[in-house]
Amino acid sequence: MKQLGAVAAVGGLGGLAGCTQGDDSTDTSGGGGSTGTAGGGDGEGAGGAPEYQLVQLNPPPTTLDFSSEPGSRQITMVTHDASTSFFDPTIGGLHDAASQIGWEATFTGPSSGFSVQEQVNILNSVVDSGPDVIATTIADPAAYDDVINRALENEIPVVTYNTLALDREQMRNKYGRALAYTGQDQVAAGYVCGLSMLDKLPDDASTVTPGLSDPGHSALSARAQGMEMAVQQNSDIEVTDRLNYTGDSNEGVSRIENHLTANPDLDGIMGADAFTWFIGNAIANQGMADSVVGGGFDLTGETLDHINNGNLKYTIGQDPYSQGYFPTMQMFAYMDRGMPPKDYPTGAEVIDESNIEFAQTRSGGWGQLREYHGA
Repeated sequence: MKQLGAVAAVGGLGGLAGCTQGDDSTDTSGGGGSTGTAGGGDGEGAGGAPEYQLVQLNPPPTTLDFSSEPGSRQITMVTHDASTSFFDPTIGGLHDAASQIGWEATFTGPSSGFSVQEQVNILNSVVDSGPDVIATTIADPAAYDDVINRALENEIPVVTYNTLALDREQMRNKYGRALAYTGQDQVAAGYVCGLSMLDKLPDDASTVTPGLSDPGHSALSARAQGMEMAVQQNSDIEVTDRLNYTGDSNEGVSRIENHLTANPDLDGIMGADAFTWFIGNAIANQGMADSVVGGGFDLTGETLDHINNGNLKYTIGQDPYSQGYFPTMQMFAYMDRGMPPKDYPTGAEVIDESNIEFAQTRSGGWGQLREYHGA
């Protein structure tokens, strides 16, 4: 049975959703860190020292000049998957910031889908090309070590965004510093997703399923963990094993439909990624919009359409625009003013029937923004 009192916390999770890791700081006792596996910042958190962000002053590889116009620089932003429209707002934010400060900007990554190895290969080529700064996702705790160290050895500062599979102490050990991160605390964002599911479920709900497209993706697994925590800590609803629906739409929708039909008592299903719209497709195909609560992550056009049509009840946004904008602006402040980049938490934005109209209006502009910047 659903515990009604627990989901009142949905409205008060702004702080939790923004608990990301601190630049050059010490992990909390809960094991926080860059994947967002728990709280971020320094200190003990609840019951101990207050959380704070300790910033280490590493001089930039530039000569500061406060008496003349800053020159143009080159930032290259690399992702683990350049095939998805999810990063359209990120590209827009990158180019908005670059145009405001007179920088050149490039966004790149594997064009055929998620691939750590291809991303590392691209990063190596980027380092060879010698940009002034690099922003990258880190989707694996070991695969990026050599290329990031090579960038730093060549005096190319590196910041991270969207996905970071390392905690601060691991980064210090590997890179001699903690790399600043712009994005969600993944576990906390998953927790918001789980609470949102509880808020939408009927009072007699008994079973929900978390799903994801790639069990090996650190950020998605962390979100799924947060979803499970929220349901288990705030209700006595059963959480089934995670459903791997892959990143292929035909296969994914088929797997979800099979799961729905094989579990007729299922009350809700939530996705951990931008393929949440697969859940909407499956619910629509099975005519289950009134009996199964669907929700998940990200603000793709398909997912927003499903919310508007009632096939999905909610989704969690992670502000991908800021994931492009703020790393760029922070690197300007670092390279030209000597201010080290710091973590920027993008929080967890709940989109449902109450705000879907504006969410769709906003989402419809990202393609126009890319066109405006010629990106």
